[in-house]
Amino acid sequence: MDVKIFSRQGMSLRQIARTTGLSRGTVRKILSQPAPKRYGPRPKRPGKLTAFEGYLLEQLEARPWIRATQLFEELRGQGYAGHYEAVKVFVRGRRQEERASRKACARFETGPAEEAQFDWKGPVTGLLASEPERALHVFRLVLGYSRRRVSRVSLTQKLSEALMDLEACFERLGGVPHRLVLDNFKAAVLRPRPALELQPFFSDFCSAHGCEPVPALPYSPQRKGKVERSFGDFVDGDLLHRAYAGIDELQAALDEDDRRHAERVHSETGQPPAARFEKERGLLLPLPAAPFDPRLPEPRRVLSDCTISWSAARYSVPHRFVGKTVLVKADPKGRGLEIFHRDELVSAHPLVAKGERRVLPEHVAELQRARWDRLRQRPPRRQPKPAPVLVSWAAPEVLLRPIEVYAEAAGGVR
Repeated sequence: MDVKIFSRQGMSLRQIARTTGLSRGTVRKILSQPAPKRYGPRPKRPGKLTAFEGYLLEQLEARPWIRATQLFEELRGQGYAGHYEAVKVFVRGRRQEERASRKACARFETGPAEEAQFDWKGPVTGLLASEPERALHVFRLVLGYSRRRVSRVSLTQKLSEALMDLEACFERLGGVPHRLVLDNFKAAVLRPRPALELQPFFSDFCSAHGCEPVPALPYSPQRKGKVERSFGDFVDGDLLHRAYAGIDELQAALDEDDRRHAERVHSETGQPPAARFEKERGLLLPLPAAPFDPRLPEPRRVLSDCTISWSAARYSVPHRFVGKTVLVKADPKGRGLEIFHRDELVSAHPLVAKGERRVLPEHVAELQRARWDRLRQRPPRRQPKPAPVLVSWAAPEVLLRPIEVYAEAAGGVR
């Protein structure tokens, strides 16, 4: 109240009365009154739905997909006499609390070399002046402790290219983090929950480098918020808003941007990422002695024209492999492919456009000779049966006796 405020400020009754326009008696009466009573919130009165709130909570927890209309029908069967609007308001409030609890998160920091996060930005078009319609991605790995990051131009989000980019990032950092946090992209994560199932080739990559893969739960980007937040400079800056002469020039621009970021003071840590990375470098896991081949082998059957089909193009192999199954290892960056048969390299080709054929002359040189010459030199399919050989046996020796000897043995001549 203004009168009591003026009194606490040291004003007299006459001055307060002159200022407020009240009489001195009224001012005196107001000052003599105790402080006004403060009222708290009214206690909630039980309503028609109060007795059924426990049942509603149980059903919302057991069946989170259930609609308020269905719950209202179930309550009416249990004797509820209230209106549907009360049930709808209760269900809506409960679900808003659940969404808020799922959205809320506790910020945490990781130790040196303990964790790294990676993700993609894109697809983005208009980056190449010669191919403005070509869509590209930006792959980025961020160390959790130092915030040191490495960015790579990526053509696709396929597993083989992701592994090649990870291998390049590890080589740039000089080691491997102990834990690798990733998104649930289908090429690597076959089933995120209830039981995590990873693509076997991706598991082999992590085992070879000694790091533990930790896919974030679906619809929880805050688990890898460090790499998610790092893409904000693409929106605020002009790095991805101009055209480049080629992929090499774009990669050089990304490297320069990462270098400048490493020298700036980070808003969260208060230190440049390059300074904190010096504490982290020695704790990274060592790189494997033998580099991991990130090319995912895929089987193909050799057709009768001595070629295999790959990405809507044809590539030749030696004619002796017709009808056999071979393994194709294609470079994720589009530099070529190699064809193997039982660990033997049988052919290597640069990639060609869709619909084209690449046939090496030495693969079909044997087939280009006259057919009669090839058939004449070919061994017969069935060997002829050998001719029968007559075996001459020695004649048996027969003892010759006169006829009288036999007659005498028979008892005389009759």
